[in-house]
Amino acid sequence: MRILLIAAVLFITIHFIRIDLAEGTIPMASFAKESVQCDEIETLSIPVTSVVGDTIESLFALYPDPSASFIDRLSEFYSLNPHLQLQDIVGGEKILLPLSSTQAKKCTESRR
Repeated sequence: MRILLIAAVLFITIHFIRIDLAEGTIPMASFAKESVQCDEIETLSIPVTSVVGDTIESLFALYPDPSASFIDRLSEFYSLNPHLQLQDIVGGEKILLPLSSTQAKKCTESRR
C-alpha cells in the first residue's frame, strides 16, 4: 500500500513539473515577446438629418457607397443607430450613415 501511495505522489509530482515546463510560467516569462494590441475605431460615418418620409433605402441612395454591399451597410447602419431597429425614421432626427465597410485600426505595442 505504501508503494502504491508513493508511486501516485511521484506520478502527480512529475506530471505537474512536466505541465509547468511545457505550458507554465517559466518558459513564458523567459521568452515573452512584444505583443501588438489593435483597438477598432468606430466605423467612418456621416451625420444626416432626416426629413419626413425618409427610409433607409432612400438615405443609402442619396449617399451611395459602391465598395460595400447593401447587407453590410445595413448591419453597420444598425450598429451605429441601434435605436432605429424597432422603429421608423422620424423627420428631423440625426442619423449616422456608414461611409465604407473598412474600419480603421489603432495599434499599440505593449511589452509583457
